[in-house]
Amino acid sequence: MTNESYNTGGITHIIGSKVFLYFNGNHVHFEDQIRAGIAEVLFNQMMFGGSLGQQVKTSTFFSMPDWYRVGIISYLSNEWDSHFDNRIRDGILSGRYNKVNNLKGNDAVYAGHSLWRYIANQYGKAAVSNIIHMTSVSNSIDKGFLYVIGVPFKSLIEEWRQFYEKQFEGYEDNINNPL
Repeated sequence: MTNESYNTGGITHIIGSKVFLYFNGNHVHFEDQIRAGIAEVLFNQMMFGGSLGQQVKTSTFFSMPDWYRVGIISYLSNEWDSHFDNRIRDGILSGRYNKVNNLKGNDAVYAGHSLWRYIANQYGKAAVSNIIHMTSVSNSIDKGFLYVIGVPFKSLIEEWRQFYEKQFEGYEDNINNPL
């Protein structure tokens, strides 16, 4: 075997239902990888089917924005904490999260996580898995949200943004005042 067959690059690889992890000496980081890997495998099986061939076939007919996939994986594998709260506050108050479907990278992770958290808090935790299922069945994100929670996606995004804006509304007024 060559060095390429070993996972030494520090990246978690998921092939089918197998998760290949690396250990960098930090047990907390390793546990985070395990949770995220399991969440991604479960999401892929729910969304695209069990076999790798089925996943490739389904994914070619359906394009999914980054926030949806990476956000649900983050939501399922990480607890909400002050770090998430700070990132969401910054994204909401700066207006960076105004166009959710265009978000990439870490912004997609944090905005998606907060959106799934909002859905679970407002509509119940069961709504999260039901939305994933209905999105998979209908091959439409809009229909997945509409069928499960009865709210069009654009309206949901506006509700989500208003919820967090209200939560953070006093923050900007007190930013320069020491406690």
